[in-house]
Amino acid sequence: MSDWFNFHGHMCIAFELLGKNTFEFLKENNFQPYPLPHVRHMAYQLCHALRFLHENQLTHTDLKPENILFVNSEFETLYNEHKSCEEKSVKNTSIRVADFGSATFDHEHHTTIVATRHYRPPEVILELGWAQPCDVWSIGCILFEYYRGFTLFQTHENREHLVMMEKILGPIPSHMIHRTRKQKYFYKGGLVWDENSSDGRYVKENCKPLKSYMLQDSPEHVQLFDLMRRMLEFDPAQRITLAEALLHPFFAGLTPEERSFHTSRNPSR
Repeated sequence: MSDWFNFHGHMCIAFELLGKNTFEFLKENNFQPYPLPHVRHMAYQLCHALRFLHENQLTHTDLKPENILFVNSEFETLYNEHKSCEEKSVKNTSIRVADFGSATFDHEHHTTIVATRHYRPPEVILELGWAQPCDVWSIGCILFEYYRGFTLFQTHENREHLVMMEKILGPIPSHMIHRTRKQKYFYKGGLVWDENSSDGRYVKENCKPLKSYMLQDSPEHVQLFDLMRRMLEFDPAQRITLAEALLHPFFAGLTPEERSFHTSRNPSR
């Protein structure tokens, strides 16, 4: 916050001028994914920022690429020989987390449904209650989207969402199935789902095990997918915390400058 003032009874808050949000940049770049070094730097900042919130008993609840903004979204245009096309590369990957309109302190009332659909964790869909691990799941989904250029769970329906999770991440833990009030989705401990329906065929064709989406099998790509898998743990009690995530080997490749959170601001953007 830069400043605040009262205007005819309205509280006004001034924030720094930021660039495009990370989804907008991705869209304007024809959904070509961010380079892995960019993903790593943005992931580190996200984990660092949300760890601060979590340590102060606050959950954002609506993390998504639209709510993550570049400090400066100036870019250079490069030619990608592998894809035979031009692509935009942001010059500065410093980011800010925005939109705290749904942020909730631990002591406040927790609404049943939180998070935008594509970034919503299983405990919310199953109405098992939620806390800070909700944000960690969302970050895992966001990192996948940065890395591949498309959403991991492209759906708008609860049952299909759960099926996609199982196709990509493996079976939902039985103790979560036993505890949920949403028994209409299950029969004898398994999801009720017709794989021969049009939706069933869509899921079968478009949802593969998480590691199959890896673009390279080099160590840093393997490390990213290990981190994402830990963030996408079904059981929120077993999900990696952001304090733990910041110690993950994936972040060993950061430069000292990237770890320092130094940002370059340019009012012309």
